[in-house]
Amino acid sequence: MDNLSSTSSSSMSDMELSSDDDFDLFEERDRPKNQNYFQETIPSYNDEEFCEHFHISRRVAESIALQFEQSEYFHYQSGGNGKLSSLQHVLIYLWFVAHQTASFRDVADRFHISISSLFVIIRKLTNFLSNLSHRVISWPSPEEQTVIERHFRDNDFPGVIGAIDGSHVKIDKPSNDPDSYLNRKHFFSIQVCN
Repeated sequence: MDNLSSTSSSSMSDMELSSDDDFDLFEERDRPKNQNYFQETIPSYNDEEFCEHFHISRRVAESIALQFEQSEYFHYQSGGNGKLSSLQHVLIYLWFVAHQTASFRDVADRFHISISSLFVIIRKLTNFLSNLSHRVISWPSPEEQTVIERHFRDNDFPGVIGAIDGSHVKIDKPSNDPDSYLNRKHFFSIQVCN
């Protein structure tokens, strides 16, 4: 026991900090970010590349940005590159929702904004789009419902009048039959359909 105690004491003295420079680990540092992503990279995308990255067309993104700018939800917000436009807000949001495996830090770095700014943008755009939904989502008329239900019934889905989409909810690797839960993006998930 004495041997352990003396070893511990000598180890502690070896680990003593030699100067204030050792505290540099705790200082805030500039992290490299995707410089000029808005100004150079996004404008260089052709229509197909834009859609691959943001999952909607450039025209639709611009239309959403215009509506967002005219809404109560939009206020110019400062970021690492100054004020963010309504289009920048929308593109940041679209990138976040289109890239399920990207972390807040990844998205904030890509767009040169703070994590707290990203959180505010996500909250504002989610509320804006949710309140916009009644104008862009409508139920089919009774006549359309009959035609749609017949189509689903003919394909062995009786009583269905529509299908919206599904989402993959990330889960830990299951111990029982994990391959059944591995999705095309190579992470384990359960699909939830709306």
